[in-house]
Amino acid sequence: MYIEITNTFRFIVLTSQFNICKIITYLLIISFSLWDQSMNKKGVEKNESIITASAFSVSIEKALLHIPDAEVSIKRITNTLNSLPSNKIYISNSNGVVVFHAVVNGKQCYISSKDNKVHSLARRRYLQLLQQILELSNSVKPSDIRRRQSLLKRLQKTVTLFEQGNLDLSKIVLTGKQYNWFRSDYQKKYIDPASPITTVLGEPVRSKSERDITNGFISLAVPYHYEEQNIIYVRPFVDILKEQLTKKGSLKGQLFVVRNNTTQWFVPAELEWLNSRGSIWRTYDPYDGTVELFNDFMIMLADGTIIIWEHEGLMDDFIYRCNSSERISIMNYTRTVNTGNLIETFEQDIDTTEKISSIIEHRILPRLWF
Repeated sequence: MYIEITNTFRFIVLTSQFNICKIITYLLIISFSLWDQSMNKKGVEKNESIITASAFSVSIEKALLHIPDAEVSIKRITNTLNSLPSNKIYISNSNGVVVFHAVVNGKQCYISSKDNKVHSLARRRYLQLLQQILELSNSVKPSDIRRRQSLLKRLQKTVTLFEQGNLDLSKIVLTGKQYNWFRSDYQKKYIDPASPITTVLGEPVRSKSERDITNGFISLAVPYHYEEQNIIYVRPFVDILKEQLTKKGSLKGQLFVVRNNTTQWFVPAELEWLNSRGSIWRTYDPYDGTVELFNDFMIMLADGTIIIWEHEGLMDDFIYRCNSSERISIMNYTRTVNTGNLIETFEQDIDTTEKISSIIEHRILPRLWF
């Protein structure tokens, strides 16, 4: 939504001898902006709780300490800027009331925070600042270091103003692919909503360790999927059966299907006996060769890569340990994960918030934002 600011309006506002008109017109603009933001607040409340300006400011500062490849990131940003509107967004802030303007057809216009274009213009401003920071990332000149720090503070302040203006920060700081993935509906493993273990946002989780990891994501503005269904193609049952029939020697260490009554299970061969004890393994479809997994956490990086974080919390339990080994084996076997996109942690790895933050800072943040 655009509201044109005419030359007459600019003349009245900028001329001191029309103080009454200036005050009345200014109040009208502020009133409309407040109404516009209040009408839009309900729709973005959930977004604000996931990526906040304060959490993002900490996150981007940590990420900039571990830039993987500045040139690749700059090239990606340049390509994105070429696809965004060329209009420049202007931000005014008076006593906490943030108003957005842009020049359209040579005229300065007010932009509603509900207008689809405002997020594109805001993303352009954000990326321009980020690009300037990255261009100075390899310089050790004192002047460039000071310039980089100044640009970072400016970027953090700009993102804060976007939040105060009631914009959806996830549309601004995430790529289009990341945003669509993050906002997409996904099949999630059932978690009892009455679980006494919840995150700082009130989301029920299965364990205290998963709560602490989730809180680490929230504190650093990392969008994630929790316990998302992951259907992995392995091999049809018939193919595996033929391999078993022709294979000589021990099957130890091989992955194959065990039939228990009417259910097929996909398990390591040496653990076949566990099925007779009633343990539950990943269900396996004998006709199309798919296995259903539920990964603890998934995060999409800026280049579209999916990070899978598996936390192994009950390794003292033998059946749990076998189940965990089988899950990782399937993902490695099918090349669903590799050393670059799998994070596997144990209790001693995340027993403090500092350890969790360090993992996120080094393994996720540099590839999340650029």
